[in-house]
Amino acid sequence: MSQQQFPSTGSALAGKVALITGASRGIGLAIAERFVDEGAQVILVSRKQDQLDEVAAQLRSRGATAHPIAAHMGKLDDVRALVDTLDTRGLAVDVLVNNAGISPPHEGSLTDTTEALWDKVMDVNLKGPFFLTAAIGKRMAARGGGTVVNISTTSALMAQPEIGTYCISKAGLNTMTRCFARELGPQGVRVNAISCGVIKTAMGDHTLNDPGRYADMMKINPLKRPGYPEEVASTALFLATGASSYSTGLILQVDGGVLA
Repeated sequence: MSQQQFPSTGSALAGKVALITGASRGIGLAIAERFVDEGAQVILVSRKQDQLDEVAAQLRSRGATAHPIAAHMGKLDDVRALVDTLDTRGLAVDVLVNNAGISPPHEGSLTDTTEALWDKVMDVNLKGPFFLTAAIGKRMAARGGGTVVNISTTSALMAQPEIGTYCISKAGLNTMTRCFARELGPQGVRVNAISCGVIKTAMGDHTLNDPGRYADMMKINPLKRPGYPEEVASTALFLATGASSYSTGLILQVDGGVLA
């Protein structure tokens, strides 16, 4: 899908600093690209520094200011070190996008889920975003405002076979979104989430590359196609800017109508 289908104004995020986790590929990369096109400087976060450096170089070639900082969202020490690094560098975050996530399939039944798999999924998909939002949200509140965008999934509301732990973690992320919206709203911080359907990314391959699963999903998808990362990025832009100034605690569907 061409970026030209989502024209940039070049100024919607002018002067803003946006932190995006899982920024080295897929939805996170698309959001980073869209945000810099709208004037933001971006803090790129994922596990691997070399991949982040490549993305940062790509964005800088377009005239952007990009800060690549490696951190594992499933490790609380990494989350705390990330926040310390931001403070040391004087990077005050105006927009936080919690995008990093994993959806490893179970081996066997959900009833056979191991503690190791449970902890791995919950750490990355829920614990990391919670403590990063708590730290950044506190700083936003002290400055009088900011926005948080959480990347969730329709699977939080519509259980999927083989990835039950993922579904549970994202249901928790939805509730976390609403709780922080209540907590931080009086200080001018808005917290919303995007409920994604099947998107053409590596994570979406679990469905896209399985003919049976894909056919089943298209039966309940009114638009009869998967989504594109750029479509999620456009929605993230809406939630990150004043265009959504009266929205907080919102779980916005970008799913082709699956939950309609």
